[in-house]
Amino acid sequence: MPDKKLVKILNNISILLEIKGENPFKSRAYSNAAEIIRENQIDIEKEVQGGTLGNIKGFGEALVKKLTEYVETGKITYYEKLISEIPESLVDITKINTMGPKKTKLVYEQLGVKNINELESACLTGSLSKVKGFTEKSIEIIQNSIAHKKASKGLFLQNSVIEYAENLLGKLKSDSDIIDAEISGSYRRFAETITELNIVVSTKSPENVTKKFRTILFADQIGNQLKLSTNENIPVTIDFVKPEEYIFKLHLSTGSKEYITSFNELLKEKNVVTNFNSEEELYNSLGIKYVPPELRECNTALEKAKQFKIPKLIENSDLKGMLHVHSNWSDGKNTILEMALKAKELGFEYIAMCDHSRSAGYTNGLSIERVQAQHEEIDKLNSENHEIKILKGIESDILTDGSLDYPEDVLEKFDIVVVSVHSLFNMSKSLMTKRIIAALASPYTTILGHPTGRLLTSRLPYEVDIKEIIDAAADYGKIIEINANPYRLDLSWDNVIYAKEKGVKIAINPDSHKTTTLEDVFIGVKVARKGWLEAKDVVNCLTYDKFMKEVVKK
Repeated sequence: MPDKKLVKILNNISILLEIKGENPFKSRAYSNAAEIIRENQIDIEKEVQGGTLGNIKGFGEALVKKLTEYVETGKITYYEKLISEIPESLVDITKINTMGPKKTKLVYEQLGVKNINELESACLTGSLSKVKGFTEKSIEIIQNSIAHKKASKGLFLQNSVIEYAENLLGKLKSDSDIIDAEISGSYRRFAETITELNIVVSTKSPENVTKKFRTILFADQIGNQLKLSTNENIPVTIDFVKPEEYIFKLHLSTGSKEYITSFNELLKEKNVVTNFNSEEELYNSLGIKYVPPELRECNTALEKAKQFKIPKLIENSDLKGMLHVHSNWSDGKNTILEMALKAKELGFEYIAMCDHSRSAGYTNGLSIERVQAQHEEIDKLNSENHEIKILKGIESDILTDGSLDYPEDVLEKFDIVVVSVHSLFNMSKSLMTKRIIAALASPYTTILGHPTGRLLTSRLPYEVDIKEIIDAAADYGKIIEINANPYRLDLSWDNVIYAKEKGVKIAINPDSHKTTTLEDVFIGVKVARKGWLEAKDVVNCLTYDKFMKEVVKK
């Protein structure tokens, strides 16, 4: 697996060189190397040991030397020298909304700002307003971004721990003394962000196994519990319990505090013992319907369980169509055929190519002429019968006034039109809401993409009345997307619940720009489950023929 610390160092070198004003090609070489390692899952240590590092395209002699040094010593001298000349903390400033390397360079050179706290101070004292390019509005955006970043401290994305969690779980389950092990906590009920990773382990000898894994994992021990952390400093807690305690402990550590408090009150009423072979048995003993982990956030689920009204939630296998993906016609990494064949490999019947529209010049958005050329390619691919249907879609920018990005005679040629906001995020709440509703009113709009524009832990949603947007989607018969990109998860699960109540259909879309992220669509299924969705609520659970009839033809 790729070394995440190394990837971070290479990206930091790229950013710091850009701040220093070095040759952009030199800076880009390091970020490109980081992307190659990450995208191709390259094990650098293995490549160094095999003497094959220099065979990787884009890896020159100087880079090979640095990577070899990292494998042998755990550090890169060039990077150590660089951060002695320019503060490493400047990298954090570049990630504040509207900043980037160029503006970070300005505040560093003109104000001596070296970290986020100093940038916030420059906002508050007024010194930042004296630097060219910083307006009252942009300073407000920076302050809000800093506040969001501070509020998100200690919060981690689900995908930041998936790989580590699965590897650790595999290591535990492979041990002969361990009967079973499962991830619990907020991770298991799929909270959007987590504060720690919790694992429950069943073993006949909790004391002995805890001591053994304390040594293996270099962990701190508190009774039959281990405490450690990942490379990203995400806290990890592992509880070792006897088999007869396992199911109850797993359940207890999965639900929210509110949910478990109410559940425990129900246990006391029924005077139920705690030894079960499964969670289903536990619920059956109470005479209520089983509640899937994703729904264990609040008391509503328990009330529904008492009434036997927990629906059959959507599952991965219910999905038939892959919607809203990008190709190398705009800013994607792969061809249309490569994206289609990967989707077919994942079990999908159809895929909708939704490259960026012409106003998104920074993404190589499609001109009207290129739309026609892409449609000709799609027709050709469909005629070759690759055993997956390719639909003609577009992700149209929602322009400032709410209009779409092409004239009607172009829009009518698409099978589906995903409409999204990609610019002017700082509009007032009322204007942004009107802008999006105007786009929903278009007869050519099929799906509203990433409706609030948020990026979890890094960018706040733009100001918008999301309930008013959902109401409008219901009025106009439009679909809203759950954008399954793990940094977005937008529509949020609580707003998914509201959309379902209003009768709004949902599309679960990966917004993939490469074949390796098409499986993000299954992360979106978790959001849908947490939002109480069934297969009937999700349009891409329709077969190809039904989708064409009920969505495209409509």
